[in-house]
Amino acid sequence: MKKNRSFSTLKPIHTLLPENLKKLIKNHPTSNYENLKKSWKKIVGENLSKKCELVKVQKYNSENSIFLKVDRNYLIEVDYSRDEIIEKVNSFLGFKFASKILINIKENKSPQGVKKGLKLNKKMENLIDSLNDEELKNKLKNFSNDKK
Repeated sequence: MKKNRSFSTLKPIHTLLPENLKKLIKNHPTSNYENLKKSWKKIVGENLSKKCELVKVQKYNSENSIFLKVDRNYLIEVDYSRDEIIEKVNSFLGFKFASKILINIKENKSPQGVKKGLKLNKKMENLIDSLNDEELKNKLKNFSNDKK
């Protein structure tokens, strides 16, 4: 029959690491950012990954925080999914990595934001052509052409 042995001389792994490596690990909590970025679709799911984009991971108020960029249309949905995203990220990494999610809104490049050109109808063109001041006439025509 074998006796149960207890080893009282076992040391924790962190005591065996060189000091330089300990500092490197301690000072770079975002070393998992690349893993998160590569696996973002797999972590949060295809549906949610289309709505939010991982921007960065950094310390915020002494806690690791995940910064997301979200389209304004999906802001509320992603906001309600914060706890779920944190849970999925921590589960993926296998330890409590992040405790907060900060959301920024993506700039929307929709056609509504594009300036439309000034179109002159025949009546306005005739009115401009009837002006006596050539300099004013040219400026008004150039103004309408610049906006197109």
